[in-house]
Amino acid sequence: MKILRSIGAVVAGFVAVVVLALLTDAVLMATHVFPAMEHPELYTDTLYVLITFYTALYSAVGAYLTARLAPSRPITHALVLGVLGLLSSTLGAIAMWSKATGHEWYPVSLVLIAIPTCWLGGWLYVRQRSRA
Repeated sequence: MKILRSIGAVVAGFVAVVVLALLTDAVLMATHVFPAMEHPELYTDTLYVLITFYTALYSAVGAYLTARLAPSRPITHALVLGVLGLLSSTLGAIAMWSKATGHEWYPVSLVLIAIPTCWLGGWLYVRQRSRA
């Protein structure tokens, strides 16, 4: 039963990150902050910085949630989420590399922030819990 709670905690954190990012993307497209999906060539470095920022924020939030739901070792669970983020970011970088012309730093940044942001989310949870 503990393993199911562990898996559920990581899945919940992953789903939270994906849903938050997709909702933010949709809002930014609807408000014309982002260009339409059909025009990825219109994305600027500034927009990619914005995306990187909220991806980092949502990764920390997802890891915090994972740590909170974990039956034990909250930071370890948050780091497992970070490894999933690392793997999915790496696969995304490989798949999208040719489309990131001029912005190759962006997929690399997602790979680089995956584990540190998840560690931060887990650490924030543990810190808050220890102060309570």
